[in-house]
Amino acid sequence: MRLELAERLRCPGTHAATPLVVVAQRTVERELLDGVAGCPVCRLEARFADGDLLLPGASDSVASTDALPGEEELLRLVALLGLAEPGGAVLLVGNYARFAAALVAEIDVRAVVLGAAPRTSGVSAVRGAQQVLPFSDATFRAAAIGASTPMPLLLDVVRGVAPGGRVVGALPLERPASVRELARDEREWVGEVERGASGIVPLRRA
Repeated sequence: MRLELAERLRCPGTHAATPLVVVAQRTVERELLDGVAGCPVCRLEARFADGDLLLPGASDSVASTDALPGEEELLRLVALLGLAEPGGAVLLVGNYARFAAALVAEIDVRAVVLGAAPRTSGVSAVRGAQQVLPFSDATFRAAAIGASTPMPLLLDVVRGVAPGGRVVGALPLERPASVRELARDEREWVGEVERGASGIVPLRRA
C-alpha cells in the first residue's frame, strides 16, 4: 500500500474516528509492504502483508486473475468513474475488483480493493472490512461498488469518496441520498458525491 494511503487509515471500531498508528517494517519506494497498524483507543491490531492490509479475522487468500475485463468494459468504467486524468486512488468493491490491475495500467491511478485481489503493482487489498471502510473521509477520487455490498458499508464507502467524486453502483444496489444521480441504465447507476455531504451526525442535548 502506498504510504500516502496508509497514512489515511482509521480504525473501523465503533468508537470515535481514530487514525491507525502504522509501523512500517518493509518499504520499497514509498510502498509499504510489511508492517503493523494499531488503534490507540480499542487496541485493534492489523498487519500489512505484501502491501495488503489484513484486519482481524481476515484470511491470507489472494484472488485469481480470472475473468479480467475486456477493453470495452474497461473503457466504460473509466468513463463512468470520470477518470480522464491520472493520479489519486480509486476504491473497488465486490465484482469491480477485477478491474483493479487494468485501471492502474490504463489510467495510472492507485487501486484499493475491499476483499482479496491479485498481487499487482499499484493495487492494494484491504481484507476483513465488514461494515466500515477503514479510511478517512475523502480519501478516494472515485469508487465502484458491487451489488451485494451491505448498506452500512455502502454508506461508509461514499464517505470515503471526495466531494465531487464519482460513485458507480451495480443494480439493484440503492443510491444513497448523498450521491446525486447523473445517469443509469439496466446495469448500473452513476452519481456524484454531493459537496458538503458528511457521514457525521451532529448530537444535540434534548
